[in-house]
Amino acid sequence: MRQNDSVADFAIGGRRLGTFTATLSAKATDSSSWVFLGLPGAFYVSGMQNVWMIVGLTVGFYVSWRVVAGRLREHSELGFDWRSGQRSESVTLPAYLANRFHSDSLRLVSAVFIMLFYVVYLGSGLVATGLMFSQVFGVSNTTGILIGAGVVMLYSCLGGFLASSYTDVVQGILMFVSLAVVTVVALVSVGGPVALAQDIAGENPDLASPFVEVALDGGEWVSGSPVAVVAIVSALAWGLGYFGQPHILARFMGLRTAESTKGARRLGVFLSVTLLGFAGVIGMLAIAYFGPDLANPENAYAALVDALLPSWMVGIFLAGILAAIMSTADSQLVVAATTLSEDFYRAFVNRAATDRTLVRISRVTVILVSVVAVAIALRGGTVLGLVSYAWAGFGAVFGPVVLAALYSRRTTWRGALVGMLAGGLTVVVYPLVDTIGLYELVPGFAAGLLGVWAGNRLGPGPSAQVREQYDAVRVPATDTERVPAA
Repeated sequence: MRQNDSVADFAIGGRRLGTFTATLSAKATDSSSWVFLGLPGAFYVSGMQNVWMIVGLTVGFYVSWRVVAGRLREHSELGFDWRSGQRSESVTLPAYLANRFHSDSLRLVSAVFIMLFYVVYLGSGLVATGLMFSQVFGVSNTTGILIGAGVVMLYSCLGGFLASSYTDVVQGILMFVSLAVVTVVALVSVGGPVALAQDIAGENPDLASPFVEVALDGGEWVSGSPVAVVAIVSALAWGLGYFGQPHILARFMGLRTAESTKGARRLGVFLSVTLLGFAGVIGMLAIAYFGPDLANPENAYAALVDALLPSWMVGIFLAGILAAIMSTADSQLVVAATTLSEDFYRAFVNRAATDRTLVRISRVTVILVSVVAVAIALRGGTVLGLVSYAWAGFGAVFGPVVLAALYSRRTTWRGALVGMLAGGLTVVVYPLVDTIGLYELVPGFAAGLLGVWAGNRLGPGPSAQVREQYDAVRVPATDTERVPAA
């Protein structure tokens, strides 16, 4: 809290994140409660056909660090304020897009989408909190949701981005250790890898195949047809979401240097493979240990912890679920708060607002967004279902536009605006007309790319000033280039 003197401190930590902190924070932020609940539950219900999601997420995480992180770090710091033409850093994604394309319309539309999808995403984390408190303490889901929201809201309100990032490191380590230890203990309990394979084959051999659809129906696993190409594409497409998640892009913007991305992507791949891999194996271990008798598949991890570990250790390892919830929820709260203060209040209400005023408004906004997220969570829904919808929304709205902003000097504000609207509206509408089970991120991302292309042709190309400023930012950063332009 003492280090939050400006909105840049509250939003991106004053660009002070090192490689290890940024990478672990990004991975912990990405790996929300669904890694402990939704993903093991999916493997428990339908087996190895879910491995395609792990592949897609790992590749997407690596590629986002390789092609987006460094450029976004430099462009957001060394960009220009489009009204004054002076060098000016952007501390939020909407501000970067507005300065990149010289359009406040982009700022407004992107801010609206951020608030729309974040309340859903936050709701998913609070649903998971309710499930965990109900499982451990026997209290109602409502009580668990309120407790979880209160804790995350408190430290996010006080410490902003730095509190979120530094706690993410602790939470990420706890998540990794929890998943690893439970995997090893459960594997030993069922008799080792060979016994695990035999137990799974005894239930249904197709559970071990990534190419056959399996479903838990009537107390037994029933094989279906081969996994459709649509299902594989939908699972792999989760990786596209990384290009448009504002809470992950904020980690890129908060890096100390662009060079940090080289080591970060290697560490990120290791964390992605291990965290997601452990979660999948835990779902398979639950099949071997419980058979088809597990009442709620999303409780596979918690049930193994309760059954296999001594009572004095249970709280520590169930805290892994809370760590996953908190590491995502706090980041989302900070992004949502700074979006409202920086991209609504300062941009459209009071351009002369001081940093102290904006930080104060950001803190109040954390509380307001938390209240709305609680209302969403109390309506219910599965954790993975809520996460997948919000993930698709951000990926389709911002992914194509961010790539175009960083790599295409010909993209106009019209192209960016049409791309965002096309991607976002497709994610909202497509589930209503879908007949083949395709993940909405696929048509949403495609519609976003098509929208950028079509929008670029609706009017004249970018002005000479926009092109010159884009070219200027592409030059590697040096001390002299950080001096404001005359």
